[in-house]
Formats: sequence, structure tokens, C-alpha cells
Amino acid sequence: MASAGLLDALLQGLITGMIIAAGALGLSLIYSIAEVPNFAHGDMITIGAYLALALNKPGAIPFVPEFGGLPLIAAGILGVAVAGSTGAIYEVAIFRRFRSKGADLITMVIVSLGLALVLRNVVLFLVGSGNINYDTERVTNTNVELYLTGNGLSVQTVQRQAGDLVTLGEWGYGWLSLLVIAVVAVAAGVGVYRWRSDDASFETVHLVSPRVFGVASGIVALAALATVLQGAPHTIDAAVWSTSVGVSIKYGVIIGLTLVTMLAMNLLLKGTKTGRAMRATADNMALAEIRGVNIDRVQLVVWVLAALLTALAGVLTGWFASNLNPNMGFSLLLPIFAAVIMGGITSPYGAVLASLIIGVSMDVGVFLLPAEFATYRTAIAFVILIGVLLVKPEGLWGDV
Repeated sequence: MASAGLLDALLQGLITGMIIAAGALGLSLIYSIAEVPNFAHGDMITIGAYLALALNKPGAIPFVPEFGGLPLIAAGILGVAVAGSTGAIYEVAIFRRFRSKGADLITMVIVSLGLALVLRNVVLFLVGSGNINYDTERVTNTNVELYLTGNGLSVQTVQRQAGDLVTLGEWGYGWLSLLVIAVVAVAAGVGVYRWRSDDASFETVHLVSPRVFGVASGIVALAALATVLQGAPHTIDAAVWSTSVGVSIKYGVIIGLTLVTMLAMNLLLKGTKTGRAMRATADNMALAEIRGVNIDRVQLVVWVLAALLTALAGVLTGWFASNLNPNMGFSLLLPIFAAVIMGGITSPYGAVLASLIIGVSMDVGVFLLPAEFATYRTAIAFVILIGVLLVKPEGLWGDV
């Protein structure tokens, strides 16, 4: 049986990066448009997770009446929706009041810090400091084992059932097949990117970036060819290299749901009147107001969207880690801030890219470093941040 290695750490990092990206996208929107470095952002992650818990497993929270809990899917949707209304409440009741009085940046920072402390202590008072998990079906992991031999690559899928390891499937690829898959996937990605970039100009606004189209096309081509060109497995006894990658339905749901959310946000920003108003406000709030943009309405939409995104990140974090605690959002706040700064402080798209880099760096760093350095997982994010800013002070995506 192969042991987990670097590829497994890369996949874990990708999942971590996806969760960070949901939070970073909301924080970037708030800073770009509301011009508030919101330190309560992490605690909204916690609140979103616990709102879903209150609907999914009400008996775990004091002060919540006992009733039949909802399935996690329904509880998560309702919890995220309630969190969105919470974002609207503290925008109207708190931040709008300070904004109307012309509060400066330092005042807004202090207000957000105060709100963070209030929210965290409210959660501690209501739920206590213990660890809780959602009431949901246990998800069985599957190990994808890769063996590199003289004849090519062999793949086995293995799952533990009733204490025994059961091989679900096995197949192989010859060297020629691997070469064809790699070449066609790269060619598809580059070809689609060039095709989508042909009309590039200052006036062109792509709803989906040509780079994203290119990468997605390459991945689709890779998956399709890997399925079509499956052959007989090779003998693995003489494998020169092997590794195991753990996969789960959780990974697919987190990646798929986060990608759909990002696509929806992209379409909102680029393809709707509200999105154009948001971009105009981010570019020049005073000019946007003169041109007839309802600034208060835009601000309200931004805070609601940010609360929805952070609540989604909270539910996904609690489900992925099978653990909820009152500090879970705060532990994600520093990587989220690092992602926003690394991507370009006013660039939502840069925040997403930087989130993936930071997530992968954190988990790969923990894998490569000795075990005693695992507690410095968050510090790895800031080492990567400093390294990027030394080369590109404006961030990965620049000021866009």
C-alpha cells in the first residue's frame, strides 16, 4: 500500500485555499467598496457555521429550543441566508452611521475590532468553548494510489470497508498514453486561451477571463483523455515511485460549490447593473454618487454579499474539519487577510488566486517541514505574502 505524499498535501492545500477564497472574496469586496478593513470578518465565519449548527443539531446549543434538526444541506442554506441578513443589520446600524459622519480609516478599524470582540464573546456565551460537529452522515474516504513502473503509470482506488482494505478499481497508462494526455491537455488550454484573447482590447470585458477558460479547458481535456485512454494495470511490485492521494465527496462538493459561487460573483460584478455600480463605487465613490449611483444601496449589497460568502466559508470549514469552535473564524482571519493583500488589496480576483497559493503553501509547508513546525502553519502564509510583495508590491493582480 502506498503512503500519502506531496500530491496529497497539494490536494489538501487546494481545499484549504478554496475555503480561504470564499472568505477573502468577501473581505476584498468590503475593502474595495466600503473601504473598511473588517476585522469582524473572521467572526462572521464562526457565526455562519453556528447558525447552520443551530438548525442542523439544535440540542448542541443552549438557549435553542429542541426540535427535529434539518439535514446539513438545508441547514447550511438557511444559515447562510440568515447570516446575510445579519450583515445587512450591522451595515445599517453601525457602519452606515459612522460613514455618514465622515469617520476616518482608523475609526472604522476600531469599530470593526470592537464588533469582532462583541461577536466572539456572544458566540462564547451562547455555545461555550467546546468543540462540536454537525449531525451528518459519515463520509468514507477513498485512496487513489499511483505507482510508476517501467511500463508507465498504474492507478488503484482503495477504500477501507468494515476494517478491511478493498480495491474498487485499477487501471494503467503506458508512456505513450501519458505523453498524449499531457500534450493534448496543454494544447487545449493554450488554444482556448489564445482564442478567447484574440479580441482583447481596452473596451473588451470578458465575463470569464481567458486565463480561466484556458486552465479549465486543459483540466477538462486531461480528465476526458484520462478516462478514454484507460488501459490494463501494470505490475506494481517493481514500482520505482508510489504515492497515495486521499479523496472524498467532501472535496468535490467544496471545490464545486466554491467555484460556482465565484462564477456567480464574477457574473454579478461584470454582467449586471448592480455589479457596474459596485465597480464604479470602488473606482471613485464621489464620482459614482454624482453620476446617480445609490451609494447606500451599493454598500448594503456589498455587506450582505460579504456576510453570505463568510457564512458559506464557515459551513464548509465546519463540515470539512468535522469540528466547530468559537475561534474557528479567527484562525482563518489571518490567512484571509494575507490572501487579500497578496492578491492586490482591491482585487477580488487576485484574492481568489492568492487564496489558492496560500492554502497550498500552508499544507505543503506542513508536509515538508518537521512535525514540530506544524504549529507555524499560519506563519507560512505570511512568509509567502512577504516574498510576493517584495517582487510585486502591488500584489499578484495589481490595483484593478
